[in-house]
Amino acid sequence: MPFLEMSASADVESQSPAARSRGRCLDTFLTVSVIALFILFVGAGVGALCFAQHIEKKIDARPTRDLDGSADALVASTGNAYKMQNFVYLRATESELKSGVMAWETFAYGKGQTIGSLYSYDIKQNVLNIKGKGSYFLYVQLNFTCTGQCTSGKFTVSFYNKHNSEELSCTVSLPEWKKETPHSQTCWRVATFPESESRLMAKSRIEGTLNNWKLVMNDSGFGMFLVDGLGALLHT
Repeated sequence: MPFLEMSASADVESQSPAARSRGRCLDTFLTVSVIALFILFVGAGVGALCFAQHIEKKIDARPTRDLDGSADALVASTGNAYKMQNFVYLRATESELKSGVMAWETFAYGKGQTIGSLYSYDIKQNVLNIKGKGSYFLYVQLNFTCTGQCTSGKFTVSFYNKHNSEELSCTVSLPEWKKETPHSQTCWRVATFPESESRLMAKSRIEGTLNNWKLVMNDSGFGMFLVDGLGALLHT
């Protein structure tokens, strides 16, 4: 009965100390791998949160929200902390609050523009093209000013990928205020783009009238950067 003898031999081998040792090694390897992946994920999340808090502190520390070049200061602070080819920052081009596709623009920074080689912006379609796949920290910064007797309402900016799925949404509730009253909000999240050649389009939506509320263009924009390399940010 060769087959029975072979089966019996295999059963004996599976119970041998060497087989049990190999099984324990495999279990240990799988456990360590899961723990390592968890640590990497948590580290990326903590890094993104620290970066967002860094942005918010820069915004809150500004003495004014008028056209004082503070958007340039924001880009400078983030650009020094991270490789510029992985970074993009676009500012708003229209102050009127309305529903529809939002237009953005890059601007001069140093010897180049506020857009790294990992991205390109289509001004005709108002679309940001993302050339590399991966996880990105995406944020939007919105600043408003009241230019008269302002009425209350809500202003929402949502970012959609090429599949028309929402990647980030930011809603600001604007109260009924008097002239020269500022209001601001920053929203962020980590978004994953599993495909190369992805894209983002921003659409705005208003609820209510929002009379006399204006978007401060030089202080409003959105940016993103590749999550890889967040460790460099934690040491700045």
